[in-house]
Amino acid sequence: MRYAVIAADGEVTHHEGHPDWDTVIGPEGKARVYLPGAAVAGWVNDIGLLDPKRYPRNIVGSCVLATLGARVQPYAGPVVFTGWHPFTEIGPLPDPGFLDMVHGDVLKALAGQTPRAMSPSWAQHIREIAEHARNGAVPGITVRTVKLR
Repeated sequence: MRYAVIAADGEVTHHEGHPDWDTVIGPEGKARVYLPGAAVAGWVNDIGLLDPKRYPRNIVGSCVLATLGARVQPYAGPVVFTGWHPFTEIGPLPDPGFLDMVHGDVLKALAGQTPRAMSPSWAQHIREIAEHARNGAVPGITVRTVKLR
C-alpha cells in the first residue's frame, strides 16, 4: 500500500507497505481528517495538539489538509495520507504526484511566491492558514449533558 507522510518540519516522504501507526503517528491513536469529495484521507495523532513538546504543530501539513478541503485548524505531529473509499476505507494513495504538487504549491506560497496555477489571493490565503496553524487555539470539544427520565 502506498502512503505519504508530511513531517512536522514540512518534509513529505512516500512509503510502501502498511503504516505502523504507533510509529508513524504515535501510540495515542489516529484520527481521520475528513477530505470531502477526495479519494484520499488524512490521518493525525488523536491528541497531538495537547502535547506540543512531543507533537509540534505541522504548519505545512495543516495548509495541505486545508487545500484538500479539511477544516481549517492547527494539526500537530506527522500527517499521513492514504487512499480512502467509503466501502473499503483505507487503501493505497491513488495519485502521489497530486499530493506532491499540492505540497509544492503550499511551500511556494509560504515562501512568499504565487504558484503558476494559483492566484495571488490563494497564496495569501495559504499564508493566513499557516498563521492560524502556528498561533490558533486548540479546537475545543463540546460536551452536552442529557437529562434521563
